[in-house]
Amino acid sequence: MPANSAKLKFSRLRLRNRKNFSAPDVALQDRMFLVGPNASGKSNFLDAFRFLRDLASSGGGFQEAVRKRLPGSDGKNTGAGPNQAHTVS
Repeated sequence: MPANSAKLKFSRLRLRNRKNFSAPDVALQDRMFLVGPNASGKSNFLDAFRFLRDLASSGGGFQEAVRKRLPGSDGKNTGAGPNQAHTVS
């Protein structure tokens, strides 16, 4: 990494109406472990970071990040239905 590059560090993640989350507000530490039973939301929590990555990526943007999460995109059903709103802040 070049010397003049800034590192981005997330300290908090707040989600609202995101897949199986109603409104979690999570303070992030340097090292965290996601532990829980199947279908408890571990992958959905991590997808919030993938969504942010897709927003910032070259050729990405909001429409592309949402498109990747629509049902049937790339053969996966990784997103919410068309009537479910998402907010990541």
